[in-house]
Amino acid sequence: MLKRLIVVTAVMALTACSSLGGSKGDGEKPITSEFLGGNIKVTYTMGGEFESISSTNTVKVTSSLPYATDEAFTVATLRARKQIVEFMKLDLESEKFTDAVYNSLQDASEENKAETTQVNSKIASEVKETIKQRASGILQGTYVAEKNYDSGTKTVTVTVKSGTKDITTAKTVRRLMGN
Repeated sequence: MLKRLIVVTAVMALTACSSLGGSKGDGEKPITSEFLGGNIKVTYTMGGEFESISSTNTVKVTSSLPYATDEAFTVATLRARKQIVEFMKLDLESEKFTDAVYNSLQDASEENKAETTQVNSKIASEVKETIKQRASGILQGTYVAEKNYDSGTKTVTVTVKSGTKDITTAKTVRRLMGN
C-alpha cells in the first residue's frame, strides 16, 4: 500500500513538473502534420525535434447495457493505439510522410522558401528517423489524452497521445514500480 502511495505521488510530481515549462526551442511554436489514415497528428519543432504523436478514433455504442459505453471507450482506445502502430509500420516508411512534413515546414516558414527547401527536406528526414528510433518508447508512453461521449449520435471518441515527455514519465514510473 505504501509503495502504491509513493508511486502515485511520484507520478503526480513528474507530470506536474513536465507540464510547467514550454517547448525547448526559444519560444518556437510546434508544427503539426496531419495524416488521414487513422486521424494521426505528428508535432515537431522547426529544428526537426519530435514532440508528440496523437491518434483519434470514434466508435458507435451499439448496446444499451450499462457497461456498453465503457466497452466502447476501450475499443476506441485500442483502435487509436493500433492506428499509431500501423502508422509507424506503413506510413512512416512512405514518401507520403516526408512530403507531409516537408509541406508543413514550408507553410510554417513561408518567407525564404527558395533558401529553405534543402533544409526542410533534411528536417523531414530527421523527424522520420527520430520517430523510428523512439518507436518502442512512443508506444509504451501512450495515454488517453481526451475522451468524449456524444449522447445524440451515441458515439465515443478517444484521442491517444504520446510524446517525448510522456516517454520519460513512463520509464520513470516503470522503474519506480520495479519493472
